[in-house]
Amino acid sequence: MRGAHFPESIRQDVLDAVGLSLEPTYVQGGDPAARRRNPAFRDKVLLAYEYRCCVCGHDLRLKQQVIGLEAAHIKWFQAGGPDIEQNGLALCPLHHKVFDLGAFTIRPSDYVILFSQHLLGNAENLLSYHGSAIQLPQSAAYLPKAEFLDWHEDQVFKKPERDIV
Repeated sequence: MRGAHFPESIRQDVLDAVGLSLEPTYVQGGDPAARRRNPAFRDKVLLAYEYRCCVCGHDLRLKQQVIGLEAAHIKWFQAGGPDIEQNGLALCPLHHKVFDLGAFTIRPSDYVILFSQHLLGNAENLLSYHGSAIQLPQSAAYLPKAEFLDWHEDQVFKKPERDIV
């Protein structure tokens, strides 16, 4: 699938930056056993984090409809990351996007949020979470696995991290 090399939250930004668009195409002889996303991943991750962003606590609803909350893969699905709770974070769209862009990562030893020195501009609101721990899922069985957090730090996070003061 074209465009599947980047997570969905930043795919359009990448396409816009290089002047491309995605048009549906038919690939003859495509592999029918190709990996597909688990549609239950979103619901499982949001439930694990009690339907709130694990960074800022965003939990807006309109009646029973959850608004502005997404299930983010720590190790991108496109990079072989599995659709399991331990590879997911419940994030609001802003935190999902900046996580996928590598503006912050999460330290595996204590789940502390670390922002990049490369994040510049009017970022005071984002940076207010630097050095604090994420809101943990409701069960230890859903805690993010170190292997996925390590992958994110090594492959996505824009080093170096800011000092914690």
